[in-house]
Amino acid sequence: MTSEGMNRRNFPTGQANMGLLKALHRSLSAEKGAAAAEAWLRAIRMVGADFSDETRTLPLSALHRALAAFAEVAGREAIPGAWKYLIAPDSLGVWVRVLRGTTEPAEAFARLDAVDSQYGGTTRWETTSTRRGGWQGRVSIAHDPALEADGLLRLARLAELAAVPALFGYPGATARSLRADEATGLMQEYEVTWSVADAAASGTLGGALGLALGVIPMMARVGMDTHLGTFSLCALIAGVAGATGALAGVVRARDQLRRAENHAQQTRVHALERSLSLKESSGSGAGANLEGTVAAGQYRILQRMGAGSTGVIYEAVRISDGLPVAMKLLRVAAAHDAVASDRLRREAEALGLSWHPNVVEVIDHGYLPDGTAYLVMELLPGESLATRLRNRVRITPAELLPIALQMCDALAAVHAAGVVHRDVKPSNILLVVDRDAPGGPERVKLLDFGIARVEWEETRITNTGGPLGTPGYMSPEQEMGEGEVDGRSDLFALGAMLFECLAGEPPPPRTPSGLIRTSDGSALRTDSGTQKSSSLVPPAWRVVIEKAMAPQPSDRFPDARTFAQALRGLGEELSKAMP
Repeated sequence: MTSEGMNRRNFPTGQANMGLLKALHRSLSAEKGAAAAEAWLRAIRMVGADFSDETRTLPLSALHRALAAFAEVAGREAIPGAWKYLIAPDSLGVWVRVLRGTTEPAEAFARLDAVDSQYGGTTRWETTSTRRGGWQGRVSIAHDPALEADGLLRLARLAELAAVPALFGYPGATARSLRADEATGLMQEYEVTWSVADAAASGTLGGALGLALGVIPMMARVGMDTHLGTFSLCALIAGVAGATGALAGVVRARDQLRRAENHAQQTRVHALERSLSLKESSGSGAGANLEGTVAAGQYRILQRMGAGSTGVIYEAVRISDGLPVAMKLLRVAAAHDAVASDRLRREAEALGLSWHPNVVEVIDHGYLPDGTAYLVMELLPGESLATRLRNRVRITPAELLPIALQMCDALAAVHAAGVVHRDVKPSNILLVVDRDAPGGPERVKLLDFGIARVEWEETRITNTGGPLGTPGYMSPEQEMGEGEVDGRSDLFALGAMLFECLAGEPPPPRTPSGLIRTSDGSALRTDSGTQKSSSLVPPAWRVVIEKAMAPQPSDRFPDARTFAQALRGLGEELSKAMP
């Protein structure tokens, strides 16, 4: 396994929104020119249109790469200054949840977590102290600490923190990093200060200024030996001047506060309007036409590959390196269904646990801003085993042997990771062609872990009122829904699949006792269903398949490696077998 794959499993990916990239792009355009902005876009493999929706998410690793490219063009010190572009009217969509129901910056700082995707955030903010015109807080970080090593994400946080007071009409806030966990950088503290008028303080200051400007010059003119009456007159004038100055100070302070309140209210309205506009213009979820758009901040969707009752699969490309991928998204209705969402999440977890050359690789998974779940996998050229069977009906033993052995290798890895696939069948087996060596040996890839069972996971998706799996390939215990199935149920399905490849049709259904169910509901006792088409299945294969499909789990192969040994042991007899 690559170090990148290990990091992906050890740390959550983490997500941010497009708002900061949009702000960085505008900062470069305004301060460095259009050419610099375009060069930056080319470096991060994006186009300006990718920032049309600032609420779209992207992985933190992609944001980090963009920050590094920005620093090369404009310098690291320019990153915090991008705060002013974060609050542009057409960038307010990301601030809706922060602004809703808040009346001052301190309240908004308490909602900083809402700036990240609620499904993919790996930062947890906590307020440690507040005062008038000031806030201190810390952030706990759960993603890969390597992303924090160069401090670029910390500079980006300074920009976001400085933007918060500006949303409420207090521009020019100062944000600074106080300290961080020296060992890992996974706990960081920040402080933000901004100027807020205080009516009482302004009144006192105004009174003092009034006294200084109105009385002291007069006393200087009349001298210190002024007659007592003249001094009394000066005192009276001082009082009037002080009161006038104090009143002016209070008026100015209250006017500033009123302007700030009006600004905050207008910002909330604009943010809400922006959010509604984005929803209306883009549609939502996998039901919309996503071709040509960017999903999850880093996958440009090219074309639809297929669709089912709950989701759509698109061909896409990862923007950062041009890697072709397949992206599965739930449909809008299914995205908010607990069972469908759990299945996609479970598929991602099972694939992450079951890394093997014969198991499709999961690259990324998460949620779009509207809650639509997605799963990104490697894009594989080839055809499914089901397609090949439709075209050819049967497969020769010589051709089937390498497929069967690779399937055993895949299931051995899956079961070793504590995962039971529960839906092994020809349509979930992909026969992959090597792009670099077309015409060479095919590689088997096991797909679709949507109903897999993970040993230590909760099993909410299994309680759906019926057995999970595909009739014709389910083991008797799986079909009856009695107790938890284990890896031997997958071996049963593999045996059924091998029978279909050789005989041209799936084996007939049977009961746990080994009885074949007939069309009229009666039952015929037999050792297994493979005897129905025994003339099409070579004897050596029949022995192996009989054992794999034994009605009782204890009578089957104990594991996939033992199954593979039996297949290899067929030797010369397998190579000479005829269909």
